Amino acid sequence: MPASRRRRAFGQHFLRDEKVIDRIVAETFEQVDRHGARGLLEVGPGKGAITNPILESFAARAAIEKFRIVEKDRALASEWSFRTRGDERIEVIEEDFLKVDSARYLDRTPLVVVSNLPYSAGTAILQELARFPREIPAMVLMFQAEVAHRLRAEPGDKAWGSLSLWIQNRWDVRKFLAVPPGAFAPPPDVNSEVVVLEARAEARVPCPPCPQPEFTEKWLSTWESNWEKLIRIPFLHRRKMLRSGLPKGSIWLDSLGEAGIGGDRRAEDLEWADWSRWLAAVQSRAFAKAH
Repeated sequence: MPASRRRRAFGQHFLRDEKVIDRIVAETFEQVDRHGARGLLEVGPGKGAITNPILESFAARAAIEKFRIVEKDRALASEWSFRTRGDERIEVIEEDFLKVDSARYLDRTPLVVVSNLPYSAGTAILQELARFPREIPAMVLMFQAEVAHRLRAEPGDKAWGSLSLWIQNRWDVRKFLAVPPGAFAPPPDVNSEVVVLEARAEARVPCPPCPQPEFTEKWLSTWESNWEKLIRIPFLHRRKMLRSGLPKGSIWLDSLGEAGIGGDRRAEDLEWADWSRWLAAVQSRAFAKAH
């Protein structure tokens, strides 16, 4: 079976528009320079639309100590290993990115990431990478346009949801480039979009100091867990008012009043300050109950 057919089964379409490619590569190196990156990571190079122009100027960029290419397709990974053999600054990893130990690509930081992400796994790959805002200051990523819209949506937008909140809590997201189906071979049935994500110095919903320092580690872990639950549960019934959509007797519902949030509001209408107060109330209740 030709590699291109296997690759399509992974949910990937090969980028071929030179203008789009040039802009993505230029933005990638702009982020490398801006953040003083020591590492560069590309997930899913395919036939090299982005990889090839990176390699063309890579030798002159001595500041980049390691360029890692992660490719799950055996034939393509083998081809990239052959083409880059002899260059110790380049490593090809033949594996599903979601199975790669993060320590393997976080040994050279700051790290900048670039990828034309497969539609089938793009969100999952982003969520894995987004766990490291301290190590990864910037990412230049292509998604299905609908997913990109969710990432950069604002409160009140129909696309605003738990993914928007989770990503934007630690990352600034901006639209970089709209990409039509004709930019790919084979053309997908949907539009695509390149977004640039840059790590924030501070989270929008910060974690306050633990009231009992001896429990700081547990406080931090429960904070993260409570945050992920809090932004997911209210959006399960996003059209309902919070008092109707939240489970009766739950810590989420019981904390609304303490957070100064009316039960007649909807999750999609809450601002960052509302989420911050709500999570602080949830955290305090959960911590008091456990101790």
